[in-house]
Amino acid sequence: MPQTPNLYPVWNQLEGKLDDTIGLNQIAFFTGYSDWHFHRLFKSFQGENVKEYIRRLRLEKAAYELKITNFPIIEIALEAGFLSHEAFSKAFKRVIGSTPSDFRKKYQKKKSLTKSFHQTLPDGISKFGFQKKNISSFFIAFVRHIGTYEELPGPIPGSKEVKQIQSLIDHWNSSQFHHKWIGISQDDPEISPKGKIRFDLGITIGTNQKNLPQGFGIQTIPSGKYLQIRYEGSYQGLPKIYDWILNEYIKTTPIKLKNRPPWECYLNPFEKEDNKRITDIYIPIE
Repeated sequence: MPQTPNLYPVWNQLEGKLDDTIGLNQIAFFTGYSDWHFHRLFKSFQGENVKEYIRRLRLEKAAYELKITNFPIIEIALEAGFLSHEAFSKAFKRVIGSTPSDFRKKYQKKKSLTKSFHQTLPDGISKFGFQKKNISSFFIAFVRHIGTYEELPGPIPGSKEVKQIQSLIDHWNSSQFHHKWIGISQDDPEISPKGKIRFDLGITIGTNQKNLPQGFGIQTIPSGKYLQIRYEGSYQGLPKIYDWILNEYIKTTPIKLKNRPPWECYLNPFEKEDNKRITDIYIPIE
């Protein structure tokens, strides 16, 4: 992978303000590079320039909104920064591969079919493992994996991301057991291109641990209402569990999803037996 500037503050600026107008010339400031050099490095790493990156993420967020809500398409278009239904439809089809109305129909059809059969639980999910919770916000230090969820579905022992986080804990002279391990699934694999899916793996930190070496980012897990689902099993099984939650289970309930990324808390990440690892999945809900 090509050498890059420290993209963590850049990702925070771009991804945390998708609904705002972003001054692209100011983004390079966070890297210490000149505008020209930063934009060239960003494109070599991401495979798209900053404008393309922002537009794709806005359209993918809009696609998820179409998938989980019944808001009018023009309302979603305006929220994504488009001034007309026509401009939104054209950009949406180019990036997502279908028109907004066809995309929504696909998932509404799937929803109506799903409601017609009796719900069965996948392996690793118990009927007692569902709770609604109000969570207070907290900070994590994280590293980002870009690829597919199958490549890094959780804190896989021996993975470079886990080693990187363990090195941070050692740097602080801390203990593994003073931090909770958290994973954030930033993208829906049914919407985002496989090679560009973002997964952030990190540990909880206090307000006194915000000075990080390069190669780490800080983000906030937002406060709010969540559906917590407990899963016991291999991390490699998590992508299928998410597919079941979002495409089957949720569609048989009155629960309304919020357009924010789900996240995971790994209760025993150092358990040696794969099938005994316990993961609490937090789905943002209204």
